[in-house]
Amino acid sequence: MGQAIPVASVVVMTFNRPDGLRRCLASLAAQSLDAQSFEVVVVDVSSPPVNQVLAPFRQRLRLIHQPAPNRGVAANRNLGAERARGEVLAFLDDDCIASSTWLKDLVTVVQRDPNVLVGAPTVHPAPATAAAAAGQVITELVDGFFNPPGQEPCFLPGLNFALNRERFLALAGCDPRFGFLAAEDRDLIDRWQRAGGRLELCQGARVRHEHRSSLRGFVRQYFNYGRGAWLFHKLRRERADGRLWSDARLHMAWPLRLAQPMRQVPPRMRLQVLLLIAVWQLANLAGFLWQVIQERRMARH
Repeated sequence: MGQAIPVASVVVMTFNRPDGLRRCLASLAAQSLDAQSFEVVVVDVSSPPVNQVLAPFRQRLRLIHQPAPNRGVAANRNLGAERARGEVLAFLDDDCIASSTWLKDLVTVVQRDPNVLVGAPTVHPAPATAAAAAGQVITELVDGFFNPPGQEPCFLPGLNFALNRERFLALAGCDPRFGFLAAEDRDLIDRWQRAGGRLELCQGARVRHEHRSSLRGFVRQYFNYGRGAWLFHKLRRERADGRLWSDARLHMAWPLRLAQPMRQVPPRMRLQVLLLIAVWQLANLAGFLWQVIQERRMARH
């Protein structure tokens, strides 16, 4: 007899981060939820594939290894969802470490109400570099803007969330038009809410996110976020849904929200982090304008 259909499927996408993937899988193997009640679908776009990383976990987790060409986060997530069998579909990036109750807590929320997309707060204690510390400050700035205390969240990042699999597929999953651009998670959540879905932040769980630690990776990441933001707003405009100005307020109001997250930054890093916050704004704007120029060039041809 084959294994029973799992309650949940965790999709982990990995791209040339074997050490991060190893830590991520170790956190999934340590979940409080019975390991036989969930499966882990590893969408592997690494070169070479991560067979050696997976080998020690095959006796501890119900693993599905799905090597694939890299078609971008949205398409890779969709591939993982297609292979998944669980009623609850969870996503966890390979640079994340989940707390022991993460999956159980998220599954409980979705099973209680299939209309809810739920995520856990992300933390990064004791960052080793200013770039990683700045990444966490930005995470908290964005979270504070979109998800004020006492209100239903407006945005949960794609690095960790869970939802009903059938409802995810009914929305056609993530939009593959994002390709290698970021913001596919913002687009998914916008369509989820338009379809009547709700968001919930599960405060009892935690996910440690290993932010980019180098300046080059930091700049590339936020430049790409800016490019993705342009496509997201283009698609929203086509849906007659929301205005650019509503999100632009984040980039105007961040100085007023900076004090709280900066308290967590080691004093020796604070000046560097403040400079990197300015770099974040410039890289994001540069990416947005770059995408505008590229689209206009394509339209002329």
